[in-house]
Amino acid sequence: MPIISAIGRRSWKVRATYAALYAVLSLGAITMVYPFLLMLTGSMKSEADINRITPYPEFWFSDRVLFQKYAESKHNAALDICRIEWNQPVTGWRFVETPPPVDPQALEEFLAWRKTPEARTMCIIGHKTGALLLPCNARLYRETQIARFKGDLTQYCRETGELAENWNSVFPPASRLGRYRNVAISPGLQRAVQEFAQRVPATDDIVWNPEGCFVREFLIPKYTSNVAEYNRIHGTAYACYEDVRLPRRAPDNPAERRDWENFVRINLPLDSLRLDADQAEAYRAFLAAHRYPNLEVYNTIHGTHCATWRDVPFVRRINEAPDLRVDWEAFIKNAAVCPVSALEVYGPQEMFEAFRVTRHGEGTPTPPIGALCAAADYHDCMSRKSALRWEFTTRNYRHVLSYIALHGNGIFNTILFCLLAVGTALVVNPLAAYALSRFKLPGTYKILLFFMATMAFPNEVNMIPGFILLKRFPLWPILGGVAATLVVFLLLQRLASQWSERRRGIISGIVGILVGAGAMPLFLGTSLTTVSLLNTFAALILPGAANGFSIFLLKGFFDSLPRELYEAAEIDGAGEWCKFWTLTMCLSKPILAVIALGAFTAAYTAFMMALVIIPDPRMWTIMVWIYQLQTQSHGAVVYASLVLAAIPTLLIFAVCQNIIIRGIVVPTEK
Repeated sequence: MPIISAIGRRSWKVRATYAALYAVLSLGAITMVYPFLLMLTGSMKSEADINRITPYPEFWFSDRVLFQKYAESKHNAALDICRIEWNQPVTGWRFVETPPPVDPQALEEFLAWRKTPEARTMCIIGHKTGALLLPCNARLYRETQIARFKGDLTQYCRETGELAENWNSVFPPASRLGRYRNVAISPGLQRAVQEFAQRVPATDDIVWNPEGCFVREFLIPKYTSNVAEYNRIHGTAYACYEDVRLPRRAPDNPAERRDWENFVRINLPLDSLRLDADQAEAYRAFLAAHRYPNLEVYNTIHGTHCATWRDVPFVRRINEAPDLRVDWEAFIKNAAVCPVSALEVYGPQEMFEAFRVTRHGEGTPTPPIGALCAAADYHDCMSRKSALRWEFTTRNYRHVLSYIALHGNGIFNTILFCLLAVGTALVVNPLAAYALSRFKLPGTYKILLFFMATMAFPNEVNMIPGFILLKRFPLWPILGGVAATLVVFLLLQRLASQWSERRRGIISGIVGILVGAGAMPLFLGTSLTTVSLLNTFAALILPGAANGFSIFLLKGFFDSLPRELYEAAEIDGAGEWCKFWTLTMCLSKPILAVIALGAFTAAYTAFMMALVIIPDPRMWTIMVWIYQLQTQSHGAVVYASLVLAAIPTLLIFAVCQNIIIRGIVVPTEK
């Protein structure tokens, strides 16, 4: 039968009414779906697009936003690193634009040059840290070390000298500290980093641009970001700071020469500096006069066997002998012994120019290395857009999954806890409800009122009493009281059979209370009669084993079952357990599905009480670990953790919903 009759479809008022109803329902659906889409989109974001509020990830469709996220990820979410490599005033990731075009031939040759061993020594690895996220190379480093040490974190810490509590705290070390390469790491960690670096493609390298350091970290802080002030002091006419170059040798302009010398002696990365070969004797004389009292001290410190000072090694570039870095740097900083004319900048710009000379000869113009780096990054991003979109879509979810998978027994603990909680709820609550439904006790409704009264107190109120009870659980008094009650009841049943069952029950209950709550604690003491249930599954399950609202729902459902079924079962000789299990439980699948869903939700989402009563991280459930993750992760990772955490509940609800609907619709149709 159609919803609208044939006559009703002819009336525009009926049609308008139904159209309005559908419009309101559709609007209501949108108001529910839209926030969910915002959360899904937020789970894929980073610092580059965190401020964009859209129901879909913009980087799926916008190359500009994709490049912004790529620039953020490659430069380890550090704007300073991006400014240095590109030598551009990058004020924020969302303000990154398409780089200006450069000579295509120069760009092609730059892409080839950066793969050479010489070029890679002037780079640091990108995509490895940043903004509390877990980029691809951070995951690669961790996977490399897990495979290398076969998952043995203790062996990793022993060989590398790192102090890691778990694999989630293992990250690649910093490649550069200021003007120095990070050589203050153990040989074992150096081997681990070298093995990792061999697996990183050249496209992920960040060129450490000395010209960017000169402009962004030396000139602008000194002369402000207004290039007019720099032009006034130096007598130049630059249109912007991007036009300022870092010459290979000291310039002739006195003001520029002074800045150049100060930067090269104090701030220039040491691996981008080269000394003239004729400074060997001056270097050795400096060591003898200013660094070491005699040659024996030098030999002792450096582990050498030089017979005279002339035998002391001299290197033009510090990369040739990193162990001489302290002496070498002290020499170049001393203007009295090391003239400025002996200093030469030899960094990525000069190396690439030399690379092009081998191909085209002298006089080949070369664009600034910063512009080439920016153009190369854009080229790399656009050449693998699909892979990058997949990476940025799944990155935060991989972060959450790896964090949970590498943290103890969180998944196993959660599965076991949920199974025990659901099983306990489906046994204890139906038994209590069946007793109240089948046996018409005089105080049934008072008992139900007591059960419902437990809902008046929030869980936060019960937390402290519950913790104290679980910490000092009176296990032996309970067992002793139950045993005393049973013994006295059986004795009275034999010796005083003329008494009513109610009287015998009251007397045996009083005796049990006196034995459990009075005699045992009095004679044995509290320390011997109580046990601690903390850090056990019993502490998680017992507080929620019986639920007043669940018993109330089950009792009402059991009351609705036909009494004729029980009478027929009794005629057939069925016992009470048979009637409970065969009739009641089989006919109550819809309400049992509701109870199971509630028990699963309560167990799966348990956080605060699980954290309080389970101090041992080895016993923590997924929700506790997710909370720990959220305290040390980016907001987008928090969204991703919420989405993943909702999936099990959604699946369980889908299963239970089918049972609930089947229990409602099928009987109605019959």
